[in-house]
Amino acid sequence: MCFSPSWSQIVLGIINGNAIAAMFNIGHNALHGSLFPKTWMNRVAGRIAMAPSFHPVTSWIHSHNVLHHGNTNIKERDAGFAPLSPVEYNMLSPIEKFSYRVCRSWYGCSWLYLKEMLFKWEFFPSPQRTPKNSRAFLIDRIQLALFVSFWFSLLAWFSVTRGENILIMLTTGFFLPQLISNYLIGFITLQQHTHPKVPWYSELDLQIPTFHESQMHSTPHIIFPRVFRILMRNTMEHTAHHVDTALPFPSLPDAQNALENTFNHSIIRERWSFFNFVHKTRICKLYDYTKHQWVGYNGEPLAEPISL
Repeated sequence: MCFSPSWSQIVLGIINGNAIAAMFNIGHNALHGSLFPKTWMNRVAGRIAMAPSFHPVTSWIHSHNVLHHGNTNIKERDAGFAPLSPVEYNMLSPIEKFSYRVCRSWYGCSWLYLKEMLFKWEFFPSPQRTPKNSRAFLIDRIQLALFVSFWFSLLAWFSVTRGENILIMLTTGFFLPQLISNYLIGFITLQQHTHPKVPWYSELDLQIPTFHESQMHSTPHIIFPRVFRILMRNTMEHTAHHVDTALPFPSLPDAQNALENTFNHSIIRERWSFFNFVHKTRICKLYDYTKHQWVGYNGEPLAEPISL
């Protein structure tokens, strides 16, 4: 990219953003231990693949493998995009309310992932969310900080030696790819567990959901067009992944079909369209955890109460 003409740098920045998102997907697979036969191979591959999207491996394994898969759709236990309740939303400042509204929109997936995942669970987690191995977590973050510094320095050096604008080079070579990759990762992650018919749970529930409820009913199967399924490496055959995280991505379609043949009434199955995606973001704003119902910012019901 550094050697390309100025007019093509925006296009290449978008392509690089897609590549970073694809590497993240590979890293996710590796850190579940399903990419290579040896644990150390998966860890090395995961560390390399996760670096361009700035995911500390230690906190990712803790927040995703342990918390998300162990407490799917349970607020404050699941490292996912848990919706706020109307009471929690009304306690926010005007700026925080604006930020939340952007997060829950079809166009705000970049900010959603950056704020609600990378900042909250991966880089700056609260003491309750911090990995137990604090030394390894610190080393991970230092390594990524050095990686970012090297990335910035390389882009700045190329722009100076070629007599180009440093700000443009940093924007197209770093910020644009990160914007694109964060949007794509947030776009996928949001739809994996957010749906008008999918419940979320909290401390207001008398009991935590069963495995069947949290892994099967809280993980809808959103069916993308075939070309996108290939590019996304079957990542939206997500119910099967939650039932058995050791399954490699090529095996997920067959496993998903087997699950749906057996538990047809438990799994939400829906074909993706841009209209449906936008429609869901207009419904899945706030969540009334006492009634298990999606509501709007004024408390008006936007969907039927979910029968548990």
